[in-house]
Amino acid sequence: MDNKAIVKQFLGNLFIDNDKAYEVVADNVRVNWPGFGMEDIVGKDNLRKFFENDGPDKVIEQKINNLLCENDTVIGDGTIVTERNGKVETSHFADVYTMKDGKIIRLNSYMVFDKTNQP
Repeated sequence: MDNKAIVKQFLGNLFIDNDKAYEVVADNVRVNWPGFGMEDIVGKDNLRKFFENDGPDKVIEQKINNLLCENDTVIGDGTIVTERNGKVETSHFADVYTMKDGKIIRLNSYMVFDKTNQP
């Protein structure tokens, strides 16, 4: 599977079929959302726990606009509509993935919450 297909598998299954999503994530993955003032999440198990505790209850819709790959870097952008605690939110993202040996070893996700989320 090429790097682009690996990222498609991760994005397409996260919060839907998590086992399939995490198949392509390295055990020592590092993940961050720059601009949110948080430490890196280190390790696949810690990432899974983070999403279980702080992620959405479900994905309603996701659209990937672009998925570009050069060597071991894949960049994707799009829109995701989620539900959490009964509230529907739309977010826009640009993700930068670093790949090694068929696994995601690094992810920086730049997220912007849509203005329609405001009350």
